[in-house]
Amino acid sequence: MTPRPQDRPTPSRKAHSGQPGPGSFFSPPRVLLGMVFAATFLSYILLLTKNYYWDGIFFAHTVEGAPRLNASLVHPSHLLDMVFQYVIYRAVLLTGLQPRALTVMQVSNCIFAALAACVFFRICLKSFKSLYVSLIATALFAFSATWWKFSTDANSYILAVLLLLLCFRLALPQRTPRPFRLAMVHVLAMFVHQLSVLFFPVAIAALIFQCRGMPRNDQIKCLAKYALTVASVTVAVYFAMFYLATGSLSVRAFATWITYFSPEHGFTFSVWNNLVYTLRSQWRVFFGGRTGFVRDLWGPVILTMGAGSLLMVLALFGLVLRRLSELKAAVTAAIRERAQFKPLTTLCSIWALVYIVFLFFFIPQNTFYRLFYLPALVILAGTFLTTIGRSPNHVRRYRAALFAAAVFLSNLTLSQYPSSQVRANPPLQLALTLNQTWPAGTTVYFASSNSDNLLFRYFNPGSVWVEVSPAILARDVSVLPPSGRSGWLETTLIDQFEATAEGKAWLDTHTLMAPEYELVNRKHRIRFRQLNAESFTEVDGTQASRLP
Repeated sequence: MTPRPQDRPTPSRKAHSGQPGPGSFFSPPRVLLGMVFAATFLSYILLLTKNYYWDGIFFAHTVEGAPRLNASLVHPSHLLDMVFQYVIYRAVLLTGLQPRALTVMQVSNCIFAALAACVFFRICLKSFKSLYVSLIATALFAFSATWWKFSTDANSYILAVLLLLLCFRLALPQRTPRPFRLAMVHVLAMFVHQLSVLFFPVAIAALIFQCRGMPRNDQIKCLAKYALTVASVTVAVYFAMFYLATGSLSVRAFATWITYFSPEHGFTFSVWNNLVYTLRSQWRVFFGGRTGFVRDLWGPVILTMGAGSLLMVLALFGLVLRRLSELKAAVTAAIRERAQFKPLTTLCSIWALVYIVFLFFFIPQNTFYRLFYLPALVILAGTFLTTIGRSPNHVRRYRAALFAAAVFLSNLTLSQYPSSQVRANPPLQLALTLNQTWPAGTTVYFASSNSDNLLFRYFNPGSVWVEVSPAILARDVSVLPPSGRSGWLETTLIDQFEATAEGKAWLDTHTLMAPEYELVNRKHRIRFRQLNAESFTEVDGTQASRLP
């Protein structure tokens, strides 16, 4: 039976118009996400920092030095981050490429950071229902000074924050509760960095919001499912890694291990100093850079970007001053109407306050720790912008857009572009100079490891580094470099020699002064002195130093 015309299915209007449907790869939401990813990723990858974070060099050195997955890749503060990085690095090597681990880690962070910007944009779009506010908030997040800089560096913070953003997306008040999924993503964040544990109260509060209206027993089951999953999986994996790293089953030793932090840092209870550090580091999260960068790198590029930043700031001030009364009225109306975002602002407030209180006492000068709650602050600002936009008789003046553009250009000029230049990192400049000076097999003697000599070791992979004390170096002929190989002393060993009159005499006799291989100023103390081969004599067919 032939169907009548009115019985036949009618093609959709979108099919006739050629517009992509919601599930299409080229649907508007996916195109927007693609644009956000492309813009942020290009801004990161084209400006990889040369002003490296000290732990990043350590991570790269450890990853390259590990012959396989082993305990050297496990650290209590960032339990499995180096394991993840090792897997990524080895996967890249399998393609036939031969990059340094540092480069692989920087590029992977660029990808993680761009994905974080996409997740953040989706959260904003879902919460604010405003493309304008969502784009501004995403720009403020993605191009805030510390986030931008660390997105182009090697560190564990970017991946951890990406996972926390995925947690927050699952925790949005309007979503269906998924306690097990939320727990597993949160566990992964904690495996990347320990500070992710402070997101726990946010997750609990979010599940309470999501479970409203459910029977009380179901609410309790939902919370218990999340809490028990997080606790059991986290403790089990941490203890397994502790046993792998130490071979111990002691609960007391385990508690000490998981609470480890660098001995030179820790908790401090000077309220005034902590307040100053907190305010300073919070400012630096959004606005970074140093005027010294501009002075050292002054030229057409810096001049052009600086002029653009200044014009943006002047335009913003002019627009604010011209419409000041209108802005005051809009802000007043927005304050009265904030209740529409109460669940979201409650969650973000808990998120920010928990971290702010903890970091007020724990190494408050560490700006990069504040990345863990940066999304919460920007979302809170986004709720305020959205409420202003919905206030009666509001006229959009694009002040927020100008502010976001000014932040972008300012951080580009004062922080990100200078940081991408080798000249911004004088120790790196010296390390690369020595890379051209030291032939393969050069032996460098040092007394103790630190971030400076690790950087020189990493960027001079053909050198051989030997940890030794002054007494052993001066008396034990077996540690001297083989005949025909050059030997150098590094800062930590030179300082120990110079601590005694005998050591100074030994240095004068057996080393060559090399001022061109020193970097000593208010910020740095790096010195290298070459062993003087002519000061050594042959004794019984072996080299021996003539002691003072």
